[in-house]
Amino acid sequence: ALPEIRTLTLTYALAGADCIDVAADPAVIAAAKSGLDAAERIAKADQRSGYRRPWLMVSVSAGEDPHFRKAEFDPAICPKDCPRPCEKICPVEAIEFAADFAGVRRDRCYGCGRCLPVCPWGLIAAHSYPTPIDAVAQQVLSQVDALEIHTHVGEHAAFKDLWQTLQPWVGNLQIISISCPDGEGLINYLKDLQQIMKVPESAPGKDLKASAIALKTKSHHVIWQTDGRP
Repeated sequence: ALPEIRTLTLTYALAGADCIDVAADPAVIAAAKSGLDAAERIAKADQRSGYRRPWLMVSVSAGEDPHFRKAEFDPAICPKDCPRPCEKICPVEAIEFAADFAGVRRDRCYGCGRCLPVCPWGLIAAHSYPTPIDAVAQQVLSQVDALEIHTHVGEHAAFKDLWQTLQPWVGNLQIISISCPDGEGLINYLKDLQQIMKVPESAPGKDLKASAIALKTKSHHVIWQTDGRP
């Protein structure tokens, strides 16, 4: 998958993307940076005026999030006459029933959830595997330009713990995006996160109606990404 990440990053960069979001994994970041370097060389060779190297962003999770989950099941208990719709519906061919392997290839699964409702026997489950950012924070954040934090209403403690872990390295980032789906108490929750992050309130006349609102801080912009809230 790493060569594909490099190729996709290169393609998005040459297509004019402003920011490219990848997993907070050192190997993935290295592949993405290789793609960005290649795109920059191509842009210079073609004398592309106005080319700007995209920012590289990583995503982490404060609390449980579907972006950080993997499908799991025990292939030994799958009925032999099952038509295996899970195998057919998986967009990345992460589910296999081969002679040398049966089950979910975790390095391919990205938690889309398509397989969960199609299993006739209800044998597939999804388990969260948040990135252990405390172990790789310095190694990861020192190599990227932007950060996206996935959270949910009510995850105050998890967000605070994560923010304290990240704090030593966030000052050099260009953008921090807070991704939070709609839910009861959303506005109050985002205001609480403002206090945790010590982000200033939005300017007069502005509110949280838009799906993304950029606020200027001393060293970076913060984007409140509320995932489709009207």
